[in-house]
Amino acid sequence: MTGFRAATTAVLLLSLTAATAAGTYAARSGAADSDGDRKIAMRDDCDPKDPGWNAVGGCAKKRGNVSFAEFNGELDSPLAAAVIGHQSWRNDPSYVVITAGKTVHVRNSGGRPHTFTEVAAFGGGKVPVPPLNEGLVTAPACPGSTDIAPGGSTLLSGLAVGNHRFMCCIHPWMRALIKVKPKGDSDNDD
Repeated sequence: MTGFRAATTAVLLLSLTAATAAGTYAARSGAADSDGDRKIAMRDDCDPKDPGWNAVGGCAKKRGNVSFAEFNGELDSPLAAAVIGHQSWRNDPSYVVITAGKTVHVRNSGGRPHTFTEVAAFGGGKVPVPPLNEGLVTAPACPGSTDIAPGGSTLLSGLAVGNHRFMCCIHPWMRALIKVKPKGDSDNDD
């Protein structure tokens, strides 16, 4: 009987671990709120202990792993003509489906300022530092974009049916697509 209890306990623990992991992923991947709205986090992983960030406004995170030198070292690749960007600077998730009339909550969970700007086409940002925009033409919506400070947020509502492209006009590789489907569409994700 002891072997049976050990096996049952192991199965329960594995099930609990899988359920917890699935819940964590759903919460991080833009899962619906109770009212069907979605969430997107603008993320970065700047290291607040690295004094290199001080020259560009610092890092507001409590903990982070990316030094200023590492960030700059990941901006481009010898295999690409345009900026690649550091992968910890991202929108999470980068693709969301909502029903018309729903809201998307966008929060800056990083330690650096970001924007979440709707653009007709993805392009370069508003920062004049060439490495951040290497090989890109500035998206027309970017020069007038509004920065969202670390910990800040914005709500997107009233989006028309169709695809909406959003990007950070400071870090132009941070992109998101929000697909808005009509109310009553049986294929909706919420």
